Amino acid sequence: MTTIECSGTPREMGRQYGEGARADIQYEVENIGRLYVAPERVDGFFAEANRILPIYLPEIYEELCGIAEGANVDFKILMAMNFVDTFDNKTERCTPLLLNDSAEGVIVAKNNDAGATEKCRFVTLIRRPDNGIPVVTVTYTGWLSGLDSMNAEGVANTHGSVGSKFDKSGDRVDIRLAMMQVMKECRTSGEVLEKLGRYPLTGKGFSIAVGDKYKNTFFIDAAVPKLVKRSENVPYAYSTNLYCAPEVEFADMREPAYRPFCAARSEYLAQLPVPHSMNDVKTILSDHSSPYAPCRHAGEARSLTKWSMINLPEKGEVWVADGHPCENEYKRVW
Repeated sequence: MTTIECSGTPREMGRQYGEGARADIQYEVENIGRLYVAPERVDGFFAEANRILPIYLPEIYEELCGIAEGANVDFKILMAMNFVDTFDNKTERCTPLLLNDSAEGVIVAKNNDAGATEKCRFVTLIRRPDNGIPVVTVTYTGWLSGLDSMNAEGVANTHGSVGSKFDKSGDRVDIRLAMMQVMKECRTSGEVLEKLGRYPLTGKGFSIAVGDKYKNTFFIDAAVPKLVKRSENVPYAYSTNLYCAPEVEFADMREPAYRPFCAARSEYLAQLPVPHSMNDVKTILSDHSSPYAPCRHAGEARSLTKWSMINLPEKGEVWVADGHPCENEYKRVW
């Protein structure tokens, strides 16, 4: 996994990102963007993004412009990849979890999964903006997503995909882009929810674990545009691509055949010992003893774990294992 550090104005950070990860971004645009974004819809997405993003997220828009310049890629495809959800909605992937009080304090962690045949590339992106809080995030190369990140104020989040059946028509911005803006502004986990709520949101719909160095933790069941807080300050919480808040429990767009598998994953986690330390969290995220376990190896597990992330807000540390955490060591990236 490439690590890119960038600083300066939004345009400058974008160019540094684009130049530093040029080969991977070109690969993503040609092999992922063109595959998942229907050619006949590219111009429409691009026109919509060009109109909406400068209004709601002008700094993010400038950064995207810089990425396209630095990577020398088709700006329309790059914008479409960032502006619309380009992947399927089976959403059997990823395992975010929260530990409110461990030996290392609050822990916000996850395993990130992909389809067994997906060839996506990922980047650890460290951004130090002239105007805003430094943030480290792990995401698809070429994307600007504030999901799966921690900032220098000790606010962290991780996520899993779920889906949303709610109406998302009209002028809206993808929650991933909005979260990138929010993470460089917020100093507490409560501000994450408050600032996200200011935007007219769209996107796939996610279950988001949030925690800060003050031991304020919760999940956001983000059935966009609806945001519901749940599991506030409980000792331990997790998500297996399901919403748990009663208001949105069945608000995903998942085909019925996929829900039992996600529910079985939740039941599996519920049977494991409650973690009390970073090492306990590593043990859970490295568990591949069942198709329902968090460390996924395709086959019966239906997806493949691409990387794992552990955020320690009180220590100001971010640890990432590139690939399966059962096989690869966690390395500190922040």
